[in-house]
Amino acid sequence: MKIIKKTTIGLLIALTVIASQGCDSMLEENPQSEISDAQFWQTEADAQSGVAGIYDALQSAYSRKYFVWGELRSDNFDASPAGENPEALQLTTNNLNDQSRNYGGWADMYNVLLRANLAINNIPTITGDINGLLGQAHALRAFVYFDLVRTFGDVPLYLDVITGVNDDIYRPKTSGEEIINTIIIPDMMKAEELILNPHEKSRFSLSSVYSFQAEVYMHLKEYALAKEALDKLEALNQFTLVNTPEDFHALFRNEPDRSGLPSNQMETGPELIFSIALNIEEDQGEGGIYSLFWPGVPAFFVSEHLENKWIETFPTDSISWHMKYPDFIPQTVDENTGQTIYGDYHRYLQMIESIKDIGERRYGKYNLTNYSGNEDDTDVVVYRYAGMLLLKAEAELQLGNMEEAVKLVNRIRAARDLPEIQLEDYQTSDELHDAILDERQFELLAEGKRWWDLIRTDKAVEVLGPINGQSSDRLLFPIWFQHLVDNPNLTQTPGY
Repeated sequence: MKIIKKTTIGLLIALTVIASQGCDSMLEENPQSEISDAQFWQTEADAQSGVAGIYDALQSAYSRKYFVWGELRSDNFDASPAGENPEALQLTTNNLNDQSRNYGGWADMYNVLLRANLAINNIPTITGDINGLLGQAHALRAFVYFDLVRTFGDVPLYLDVITGVNDDIYRPKTSGEEIINTIIIPDMMKAEELILNPHEKSRFSLSSVYSFQAEVYMHLKEYALAKEALDKLEALNQFTLVNTPEDFHALFRNEPDRSGLPSNQMETGPELIFSIALNIEEDQGEGGIYSLFWPGVPAFFVSEHLENKWIETFPTDSISWHMKYPDFIPQTVDENTGQTIYGDYHRYLQMIESIKDIGERRYGKYNLTNYSGNEDDTDVVVYRYAGMLLLKAEAELQLGNMEEAVKLVNRIRAARDLPEIQLEDYQTSDELHDAILDERQFELLAEGKRWWDLIRTDKAVEVLGPINGQSSDRLLFPIWFQHLVDNPNLTQTPGY
């Protein structure tokens, strides 16, 4: 597993008590920082430690929830047929309720926000090279509020620093539209203004800020602004597509030392824009990726619906392949037999648990070794170059540039040793749009994007209705009941 030097965080945020235990627990005693704000926020090193504290909270908040919110309600996964995990069944059958902290709780998210607010309020008082740090704090605040808004709709807004029990902690919801317009967009633009670093995989840099801007603008259907952000990303010239199955797997894979896989073949590669980095050595707690996608007794399997669509698109037997793509022969061959390998080998055949039946398979994007979840420190890949190119293809299509959209999809197809799509095969822009979304579904499987793709394109009911009865009144998530108990000014998400 990874070994990274531990970052010393010089400040414990008072509101961590709220985040982990709820508002009632906070009222039992006055929470105290290890040292006061006035003592701490003095130097550039203090600013660095304060921002490190935001990332530390981000790791805890997103290790599982990134996928619970963005992946597991979609058509990518089904709950295990054994039905032993009730939350897996609730997520995949559109039967959510207010009893689950795992998908209805937001305490860890507000812990990130409160730390970000502390940094935003104090870093400007420090002299030194602090602009990039302040920009990261703004980006992190916008990033988390965006997830809260698209998950719950309207949520409580905190921009100040709460330091004691007499502060206004029981806040009602603020509309999601207001939060987007007055906080998220200004924050992400401020981040662009302040951050100069073009790329750093585990920190917000210009490349991840542009990616985030594009994601927000696509959600708002502001396609010209999304394209502008993605053009800026391309202009940085920081990223390229990998073109071998081994290099593709290396973007995500994280195995224990006993697997024998060299560290330079894990979680590395020129497509990675931004990842939430986890590390067991830093005592940050275990990650959630292994327990979601590859445990010995899985709660989730790759859905039969997805596998059948994938095989129909890229047949895995030579006869079906040649009938569909008579003029394209894949370059990948079996090293043992010398025979051509058909299908989507980079993304499907290489990582699917093929010994099992369709509908009962795990997906080994992040690991192929069974180990204890306590050892899992797999990074959460948030933004990746291929995903942003496909998002740009969608933006170009929405702007009427169908030929450019096709070219962008074909850049991905060429890197994955797959046949190109042809514009003349699509009678309408809607048909091409569906093809781009399918390409994103295959490319970004298990990367926490599919649910949000269906939400922002207004296709969740169309796609999931026939599968699990998804209805338009339940596109948001319910709020965990304990938050409503702790805060009497809150109301439940409509539809629950």
